[in-house]
Amino acid sequence: MSDGVVTVMLVDDDEMIRDCVTAYLEDEGFMVYGADSGEAGLKTIISLRPDVCISDMRLPGINGEEFLIKAHALCPATGYLLHTGMLYSLSYELYAIGMRPEHVLLKPIHDLSKLVAIIRQIAAAGRKE
Repeated sequence: MSDGVVTVMLVDDDEMIRDCVTAYLEDEGFMVYGADSGEAGLKTIISLRPDVCISDMRLPGINGEEFLIKAHALCPATGYLLHTGMLYSLSYELYAIGMRPEHVLLKPIHDLSKLVAIIRQIAAAGRKE
């Protein structure tokens, strides 16, 4: 977090979803960066070190779960969310990096204020550590 602004990285190969979610989060005061694949996200996350990273599950190349595990190894202080259009139960590996069922959000999110609340909760918890 720089200057009190929560930074968010959104990894989703669907440009429309990235653009819509980014616009909403920016309107809520977040600084948002996007990536269209897990590989692009891994290249960006090291320099960005976002407070929160949101990833789609189905991505070209590595999938969202693999991305989240690798991203956490690079940036363990970042909080992670999974934003997916499929029913998904967290794997042991994602539990091990601190994710919980409430960190899995189903697309489409009809009430983006819920996403905002979760991002703020994760960012606040990260500041306390």
